[in-house]
Amino acid sequence: MPKVMHAAGLRPEATLRQLFRTQGCRHDVTTYATVAPEWKLQATGNELAILDGADRLDRV
Repeated sequence: MPKVMHAAGLRPEATLRQLFRTQGCRHDVTTYATVAPEWKLQATGNELAILDGADRLDRV
């Protein structure tokens, strides 16, 4: 999975150690993130429209 996330422009941000257990084994979970200026360089037109329109979203 790290290769896929890196190809998408994401970098590891945090690892949650032994977050959950399945079939008797504990599993780590890594979260990934990017910063807008880096992500915008590879974003599609539709993705940019969503990101650029975020300031017009209703606040809850």
